[in-house]
Amino acid sequence: MLRSICIPSLVCVLAACGGSPSTPTEAPSARALLGQAVNAVNGSGVPGVSVHVNSLWPVVADNSGMFSVDVGSGTHRIRLNAGSFVDRDTTLAGPSAERVRLSLIPAEFDLEAFDEMFRTANARLQRWVTPPALVVLGTVMEYRNDAGDEYEATGDQLSDDEVSQTVAHLTEGLALLTGETFTNFASVTVERPEAGTQVAVTRTGRIVVGRYRGISTLANTIGYGQWSELSDGTVVGGSMFLDREFDRDDARRRLLRIHELGHALGYLHVKTRTSIMNPAIGPEPTDFDRTAPRIAFQRLPGNRAPDVDAATSARTFSVTGESTGRWMPPVFCH
Repeated sequence: MLRSICIPSLVCVLAACGGSPSTPTEAPSARALLGQAVNAVNGSGVPGVSVHVNSLWPVVADNSGMFSVDVGSGTHRIRLNAGSFVDRDTTLAGPSAERVRLSLIPAEFDLEAFDEMFRTANARLQRWVTPPALVVLGTVMEYRNDAGDEYEATGDQLSDDEVSQTVAHLTEGLALLTGETFTNFASVTVERPEAGTQVAVTRTGRIVVGRYRGISTLANTIGYGQWSELSDGTVVGGSMFLDREFDRDDARRRLLRIHELGHALGYLHVKTRTSIMNPAIGPEPTDFDRTAPRIAFQRLPGNRAPDVDAATSARTFSVTGESTGRWMPPVFCH
């Protein structure tokens, strides 16, 4: 039985506008919506972007990517177009007191692999919007194919050094796989249930990681992960299952832990290029693995290919009215 917790609200303002155009060099009026188009990879301004306001006339950004548009109060749809970047469709509430940065994805970026990693599950981006809490099971669990979300603790224990190493690897992975958006877990808890205790391993607001005896023989894998998400793509829970022998003895256990964390964060396998999220464990993190999450975390859950945000300007993320989310099927590794 999952217990619900409130995810702290995160109000995010995205992009768009409508009204009469003005140039960035003019003193902005009280009705001005101020924006800047930037490169999603390196943060530099993108010059000459065409900013289409509510499907009307375009406003052209200056050499720093800055633009200004007089708008009426409300939410407006905006489309940004630049030849060497992927078009972006989003919304913005205006007027704006401060300049809003709108990132664009370079056209040469591997969107196919990005879609595999972040948008495969439901054809739209899914991710956490607040740092998850981490729960490390210091007791080895008994794996069963029919266990549901509760597993029985064995008499085996991880040493304190093994627990510390697991936390260090997962903290490294959290920073990597969120583009440095989350550099630490909200909290880290170590649980050591007594032998014979039934332990729930799918919990809202937490990622639960444990070693399991029998995964390699019963599930024919060295590990797997899964996540729970709300209908808009907000991830609210995760679970990681690591084979006891592999996680204890194999030199690649760091890679397995980071990979399975990726699944607990809401990511699927990348099959079209080398990535830490390839189905088979082995590759070290690549430049793509560092860049793709940085781009993903500049977008809200629900973003669809090629780069279309949901038609809202301010969204408050909480579990009100949708308290537990839906647990996605496990994703197995080779």
